[in-house]
Amino acid sequence: MGLSQEQLAEKIDKTPSFIGQLERGECLPSIETLQALIACLGIDANMLFSESAITEGDVSELFDLALHMDEKKRSLLIEFARLLHKTEL
Repeated sequence: MGLSQEQLAEKIDKTPSFIGQLERGECLPSIETLQALIACLGIDANMLFSESAITEGDVSELFDLALHMDEKKRSLLIEFARLLHKTEL
């Protein structure tokens, strides 16, 4: 959406400082503030609470890429994905 902290704060009736604290993980929003953020940013609330925010587009793109690879490349892609899954970034 491309809002500045100031713009977002104004839209949900909070201070820019509070938005900065949220972004840095220094505080948690109330249920009311969370609802305001979801509405303002157009976020799917289910995605916030899911274990992974993978979209259908992500899955489709990965599938299309894998579909057009030979067996060796596809095996490497799967091995790489498993390695990424185990690694903390």
